[in-house]
Amino acid sequence: MSFFSAQLATLIDQDFDGSQLKFSRVVGIDQSMVSRQCAGLSLPDRATVDRLAKMLSETQAIPLMVAYLQDHCPLPLRPQLVIRAKPQSGKVKTSENLKIDLARFPTQQRALIQGFVNIVTTDARATELMNSLIKFCDPNGFKN
Repeated sequence: MSFFSAQLATLIDQDFDGSQLKFSRVVGIDQSMVSRQCAGLSLPDRATVDRLAKMLSETQAIPLMVAYLQDHCPLPLRPQLVIRAKPQSGKVKTSENLKIDLARFPTQQRALIQGFVNIVTTDARATELMNSLIKFCDPNGFKN
């Protein structure tokens, strides 16, 4: 399964009540194409990626675009490269990248991990708590 297909399936489950038909109607893409992409049998072409970026909200489109980029990264470079969305203005930036290979987790766990990471990287109090936990667990501390 590709990063894109996993992210697309998660988006459809969370925001479209698991209905590929609802999703396909919102974005104007044939439902059979959505089904193939969710199954990892095909990746979207450039026109489809552009359509998704235009028809979905930023919070829906950005994770899909990041997953699309991850799929197009050469396999030997994937461990050295972290592709992630740029934090929106007003959000707290983390001092370190959180590197988690979400592809090895089931859909529900991926959604939970992504939600947790989003909270930690956007809420100043959660970031402060995580920094405290890291300092407690790592005597060398966490450099800001």
